[in-house]
Amino acid sequence: MKPKKIKQFYLLYNRIVSPYQAKHLSKEEKISIGAFYTPPEIVSKTVEYISPYLKNKDITVADLSAGAGAFILPFKDYDYRAIDYDYSVINYLRNQLDEDKVIHTNSLLKVRRSKFRIPRNNFLIITGNPPYNDITSVYKKNGKGEFICDPDLYDNDIGICFLKAFNKLKADLVCVVHPFSYIGKRWNFVRIKDFTSNYRLVKGVLFPSTMFKYTSRTSPFTVMIALYERDKNGMTYDYIENFEFKILNTDKKFVLNDYSTTDGYINKYQPRKNSLLKESPIGLYYYSFRDLNSVKRNTTFIDKKHDFAVVVTLEEFYKYAYLHCIRKLLKTEYMWLFGNLSPLVDIEFLEENKAIFVYYALESSSTLKSFNKEVIDLIRKTYLKNFSLTLEQSKNLILEHFKSLFKINEAI
Repeated sequence: MKPKKIKQFYLLYNRIVSPYQAKHLSKEEKISIGAFYTPPEIVSKTVEYISPYLKNKDITVADLSAGAGAFILPFKDYDYRAIDYDYSVINYLRNQLDEDKVIHTNSLLKVRRSKFRIPRNNFLIITGNPPYNDITSVYKKNGKGEFICDPDLYDNDIGICFLKAFNKLKADLVCVVHPFSYIGKRWNFVRIKDFTSNYRLVKGVLFPSTMFKYTSRTSPFTVMIALYERDKNGMTYDYIENFEFKILNTDKKFVLNDYSTTDGYINKYQPRKNSLLKESPIGLYYYSFRDLNSVKRNTTFIDKKHDFAVVVTLEEFYKYAYLHCIRKLLKTEYMWLFGNLSPLVDIEFLEENKAIFVYYALESSSTLKSFNKEVIDLIRKTYLKNFSLTLEQSKNLILEHFKSLFKINEAI
């Protein structure tokens, strides 16, 4: 789409879509079903990405979770489908679009092109911002009903169900908004293998979840505008690790392989195997964590065994002291970018500078300050021989290290 048309689209979006903003839903309902209507600059980026593909013949553009129609409005001159399960938005869409191209249905049930009246041989472009939420938190017992979808699409996360549906429809192009963690985390990448085996990421732009209304400001996460082409060779996780993601409205880039995390280096969860130590020899534990956001949110050292506690030994105390320092001192404007990843770590630096992190933890943790004096003396004897830095000097060194560690690089 040409710049002039994109500008016209902005005006249309602000006039028609923005005032709607899912006013029929309460704030709690918007959060529970993932009904967050998309800012116009995000929509316009998807339009920009899709535009070069509009030269193909026999095109259909479809949004399987159309909402107020923001992603479909720019393509009113093409064959399109606006599909949604929410009947109130369907009525709204029918007043804005061709009624025969607006479909009220469960997009994840009996998925096939004929259901949506999409010609079998058409070049199918799927766009939109599908809902993403853990269905185990949405559909409570005696609550909001039952989540129904095709068995081969099922996943605990509705957004992943939609990705599977796109593949089932054999979409030729997918340009959607979804959490970066779907492909950025190895485990999630495996969960969507039906999709990643048939699609290749061509472009990816990252932005914070706080750009959506009603999302948490305390635990922001990374969302991406993703452009995928159907490709029989698919993509590997190694491809994603080395992919150069852009950061919206900046000249910055983000490449997963530029960073190392604590995965495989620091235990995140309480031991499950019988062969692992389940009680700390020194009586110290650390609250379990999933990612950086949970490290920043949860408590640190614990002085008694806990169902959600990791065993801390004398030999590995410095690693948890490092996590404690992250919780206390790390501040970065890009917390949203790193929050869903495991904490970053430069293992070589940490191994060579254990004392700095141990000293700061001992001096700043209320649990450690009141802990068994014999154990604390043992920790000091083990890690702080000939240590002469002040607390302020230690703090400044840690801050400088974090600044370097969490640095975002310029795009080439």
